[in-house]
Parts: sequence; structure tokens; C-alpha cells
Amino acid sequence: MNTEQMVTELFDIFDKNKDGVISRGEFVELAECLLHDKGLNFSSSIFTHFDENHDNVISRDELITMVIELAL
Repeated sequence: MNTEQMVTELFDIFDKNKDGVISRGEFVELAECLLHDKGLNFSSSIFTHFDENHDNVISRDELITMVIELAL
């Protein structure tokens, strides 16, 4: 499975209301899942950092960037 396929699966799992974006609430669950093993805690600054266009949600592309930088 390549990175894009993995991110698509993660995105689909954590986009609970299926609106095509990851809200802050959904992101908390995602971040805890991905970052738990790295010893990092969720922080609003992590969300803000990866919300590149500052629309207060994480798009699929922003999630790809986050996964590459933090989880892989």
C-alpha cells in the first residue's frame, strides 16, 4: 500500500460525518491514533500547522503532508 492509499483510508475512517474534510474534533482522534506511538500529545498547534489554508479543517492533501512529516 502506498502513502496516498494509506492516507485515503485514514481520511475515510476519521472523516466521521463524511463531509470530505477532517474537523478539529475528528482530527483529535486521528492525531491521538497516529502520534500516540511517537510520544506526542495532540496540540492545537499541530492542527494549525497542517491546516495550511487556515479554513479550520484538514483536507486530504493536508493530511498527506501531515502523515509524511509526522507518522512515517
